[in-house]
Amino acid sequence: MALQRYGFIVKSADLEMFKHHARLQSDNFDMSVAGVSDVSQACLVAQEMITKGVQLIEMCGGFSGEDAQAVRDAINDHIPVGYVQYTDEERDRLKRELS
Repeated sequence: MALQRYGFIVKSADLEMFKHHARLQSDNFDMSVAGVSDVSQACLVAQEMITKGVQLIEMCGGFSGEDAQAVRDAINDHIPVGYVQYTDEERDRLKRELS
């Protein structure tokens, strides 16, 4: 089966998983986007995404490798889960520019 259904989870303290979600669709692309405030909500959202046929989940840079593993565990490693990572240089830049 071709890869067509994606999930993306973003994190911010003021996001609510039942309120902040969207879907981007075209003929060959279907992405569910969900906003959560913490990793426990990300786990619940990931479980829901599985029921909707999502084939892979990506997590924003606000999540750690441990958070991604918690999501993998929550979905019994049913589909691939990745997360955005920044280089050391980019992390330093973020600290400088956002402080």
